[in-house]
Amino acid sequence: MNQAKFTKNRTGPLSYRQLDVKDFLITPGRVQIDREERIETSSSPYATAESYIKRGCTLLLTQHLVTSLRHYKVQYEQFLKKLRKLPVNFMVLPVVPVKLLRPEVIRFFSRKGSPFLCIRIKSREELLDVCWEWIVQAQSYRRMPLSLMVEEGRDASNFYEELWSSLTRQYGMIKLTDIPDGEAVSVQNLRDSGIYPLRGDLLSGASADYNLYYRKSVQTFDDDDDFRYHDSVPDVTVMNGSVVQVQQNIVPHTPGTHIKVKIHKHFF
Repeated sequence: MNQAKFTKNRTGPLSYRQLDVKDFLITPGRVQIDREERIETSSSPYATAESYIKRGCTLLLTQHLVTSLRHYKVQYEQFLKKLRKLPVNFMVLPVVPVKLLRPEVIRFFSRKGSPFLCIRIKSREELLDVCWEWIVQAQSYRRMPLSLMVEEGRDASNFYEELWSSLTRQYGMIKLTDIPDGEAVSVQNLRDSGIYPLRGDLLSGASADYNLYYRKSVQTFDDDDDFRYHDSVPDVTVMNGSVVQVQQNIVPHTPGTHIKVKIHKHFF
């Protein structure tokens, strides 16, 4: 690691130490959406963020609900103030009710480096009433992907997948490969949004974010390692090269950073 990033070759005057992890499994830091408990509506954003860190999250996509076409820019700045000194790295994930979906809203959040934009819907009919030609033109600015967020519940998104795929093909829209239906962000969605390769994997040049699992703490023998530790609580969490969590105790550390996507659709 060098300056909070993984590196293959030693460069510069910084000292290096060998990390003995023979008794641990190493996995990338988790990239999660705050669906279980939203930072925006939490009475204690700091404590809520710590709860995500304890589960191995090193980059939290914080949902920001757009409620006004007149004031959405001001509301965004107010939301950022609420995120100051958050203990975890974060991105702002705009959630826009379909009735408020406008080209200027898409261009605004593209400029602000949001990884993707979620369109919140209540019914299939709402999707058919949108002037998607305007939306496609707005996407050409920085190619920020779109996705759906169905109010009926996480599993309900499956019923909209065929219609959504049909609309995106018809109008040539840029979308996430998978409709997010939980907290974890899929590998393909990380690629689509531009979060990968700087985060979400153990790669040279990526941020030094990872989790350590003590192998002897899980007494199973037949499970594959990746499956075994997928939903497990990590013993140690490292963010930006610094330990932030050990055995479910938060270690004092510098606040997280507002991370912005520079290039969407890295691998399109």
